[in-house]
Amino acid sequence: MSAAGMALSGLLASAIRTREPRPVPSRHPRLGREVKEGLEFVLRDPALRAVMAGDAIFNLSLVMYQTMLLVFLERDLGLRSLGVGLVLSGMGCGALLGALLARRVSARVGQGPVIWLASLITCPSTALMPLARPGWSVCVAAAGLAALSLGGVVRVVAQSSFQQALTPDRLLGRTSATARFVSWGGIPLGGLLGGASGSAFGAAATLWIGAAGMTLSALPTFLSPLRTVRTSAPRSAPGSAR
Repeated sequence: MSAAGMALSGLLASAIRTREPRPVPSRHPRLGREVKEGLEFVLRDPALRAVMAGDAIFNLSLVMYQTMLLVFLERDLGLRSLGVGLVLSGMGCGALLGALLARRVSARVGQGPVIWLASLITCPSTALMPLARPGWSVCVAAAGLAALSLGGVVRVVAQSSFQQALTPDRLLGRTSATARFVSWGGIPLGGLLGGASGSAFGAAATLWIGAAGMTLSALPTFLSPLRTVRTSAPRSAPGSAR
């Protein structure tokens, strides 16, 4: 399935006819200076800061949740390989549906509100899993995880588009690298905290903690200018989003 997905991605990418302009290489590239420029641009902008902070909280909490999810499915719910596979496949279906709906949802609701609403609406559904017991409630909990994947993809598409529109072309790579370093930097810590929490409090308690953290990840963007910004406009200095 992964190979088929990669082949389909390559086929669709080959159908793109728009040609991107060639970047102008720097005559005297300096890694430290470029890292500093990207970091300064992100930290000066309240919207980009909020996106970065929300991503960091979400990823850390998600990995904590995922660390104990398989343990909970097997030990607490008694699912076998097929059942676990169906739950995870449901998450994949949610992500696919989110990719199909992302553009339409952003156009209707607005890029800024979508970024925090997607997390606020779908992340609480992950609390259905620690509430589940063997039987029909597992299906309801699995639907909650599918909703999480749907909302996550919608959010990522909206905030990626917003970030790219706000960032000057010459800083796109540096800004993306800065945002990914910060937002993904918490992933190893999330795994460590998830394992420690699972050992100390159990799998169900860790799922509760992860669900709460993912829901709270909407707070930085809700408290930022993104709360009301419907579209983004290209700019070279902070303060011009509207």
